Amino acid sequence: MIITPMGPFNGTTWEATLQLVLKAKFGADGYQHVPATPGDFGIEGFTKHTGLAFQCYCPDTHYERKELNKKQQDKITKDLKKLKDNQTSLVGILGGTKIKDWYFITPEIAHNALLTHAQKKQDEVRAWGLPHLDENFTVLVQDIGFYTQEINQHRITAGLPISIGHDKQSIPKVNSSPTAYDENLQRKTQLRMADKGERANSALLSITKSSFLDHDSFFQTLYEKAPQTYFQVAKTLNGFEENVDEWSLTASGHPDDLVKMVKERLSARLMDDEQLLIDVTLTDDIVRRTVARWLAVCQLDFYS
Repeated sequence: MIITPMGPFNGTTWEATLQLVLKAKFGADGYQHVPATPGDFGIEGFTKHTGLAFQCYCPDTHYERKELNKKQQDKITKDLKKLKDNQTSLVGILGGTKIKDWYFITPEIAHNALLTHAQKKQDEVRAWGLPHLDENFTVLVQDIGFYTQEINQHRITAGLPISIGHDKQSIPKVNSSPTAYDENLQRKTQLRMADKGERANSALLSITKSSFLDHDSFFQTLYEKAPQTYFQVAKTLNGFEENVDEWSLTASGHPDDLVKMVKERLSARLMDDEQLLIDVTLTDDIVRRTVARWLAVCQLDFYS
């Protein structure tokens, strides 16, 4: 499964969603779904009246851009070859329709080299002179952004929240002066522990600093081990930060009460996210390091 600006998808859910989208968008043009049984002919649907053909691709695993681009290019090459290898079957399915435009629909275009590859393969396919393809046969590559409106309509029908299609988000890394961070943590720990002794103050400072220093390595490991979880956590944290800004300005109680409230509400937000499905232990790990970073960089502050 991968995380897209419109939510998580794998190969199966991507194709299922796109079938609903294409039926809604091109139904008036005579859209026909082409099931991959008994064989995959290089198209998953086409329009009888306008000669558009569609092929969907979504990897089941998160890949870095270079590897994703290679897999997308390989998929285009493989599926376009099927238009020639399955000529007889396709003529029977298409009837008198000739394919004018062949759309490769994938969540993300990893590299502009994919467009160059598509152009190269388009020219090769035209040279085949196949009877079921238009002489101006064109290969087009589209990402999820072309279908945001239709996917949101599908999500509304399914009772899911809509997405406005923000790019995949990341968790900010620590990149300023360590000295400033130390000063912030010391000042805020003293405010939180004003009614405690020096021993308690020192202990809490050590715990908070340890969580802060481990922040980047922890989230880098999360990205490497579970990228789909990482992206969903990043989306939640980045949206939650605006609340932290406001609470810092409006809170009137004890500083430590504000920290506890932020932790409790962030934990609840993460645990209630149905797209995350993380346990209490991982939630605590995320909250502890995130709040430590917010304290260090002054996202979370105390105003009298």
